[in-house]
Amino acid sequence: MAKLISPRRTRKNTKIFKTVIFAIVSTVLIFAAAADGAQQYYYSIHFSSFKNLENANRQVNSLQEKGKMVFWKKTDVPGKGLYYRVYLGRYDKIDDAVAFWEKLNKIGAVGYFGIHRFNEKGELQNKISSAKISAPAKPQAERASQIPPVISRFVDNMDGTVTDTTTNLMWIKNGWRLDFFSAATWAEAKNKCEKFKLGGHSDWRLPTKEEWRSIIDSNKKNPALVEPNPFENIIGHMPYWTQTEFTYSSKHTKSKKGPLDTYTVLLYSGTINHQKKSDRAFILPVRSLN
Repeated sequence: MAKLISPRRTRKNTKIFKTVIFAIVSTVLIFAAAADGAQQYYYSIHFSSFKNLENANRQVNSLQEKGKMVFWKKTDVPGKGLYYRVYLGRYDKIDDAVAFWEKLNKIGAVGYFGIHRFNEKGELQNKISSAKISAPAKPQAERASQIPPVISRFVDNMDGTVTDTTTNLMWIKNGWRLDFFSAATWAEAKNKCEKFKLGGHSDWRLPTKEEWRSIIDSNKKNPALVEPNPFENIIGHMPYWTQTEFTYSSKHTKSKKGPLDTYTVLLYSGTINHQKKSDRAFILPVRSLN
């Protein structure tokens, strides 16, 4: 004869069963949430690096004033020592980071593909490969060796600068860097150069008229620069400043405050002109190696 189970015991067993199921489901959800939390990442654009913390802070403050989300991270680079890396943006999706990097790349504000992934604690996880974007990556051999390629008289220093071995001058490679994104008066241009730091150097200045002449080829057009041309993003339709002031002949009235004009260079045709210091022109810094 089958043993009868009382309704009370049935309800009790059902309650126990539901309790066990609830506990199992809760445990699964807790572990799932923990797993999801462990996989929270964000992506940022590696914009620049500095050996000096003061220089890193200066750039962070400058970019923050322009409404950018920016921060720096202290990093021990194997074989090179400690650096302060400046990062732009904090993106949940890598595609959003790549899209903004592409905008910066089009205006010449970045010199290489640098998107890094961080965990929620702000710890660097890994660097994202440039294969993520359509632009071709540098050859693996070049990235591994980091040996600056020699292009005839010019050496690309792989840090945003190029060296002219003929004149012993170091130039900024990018003719439209974010640091010099807009045209400025002559006084503003000089001040920007004096405060500018790149490649571990802080003695940047405006080029003289003769230094500009050393890289101009008037037989070329837009830009009228010697070949092989090592520069990029050169502006052809607007002038660049020189540091050489224009002095009128004795037949003209001179200002008691000194020359009011300065020589400029138009790289569309390679012509050298002069304009008022209060007018605006673009900036391409240079420094002497001697």
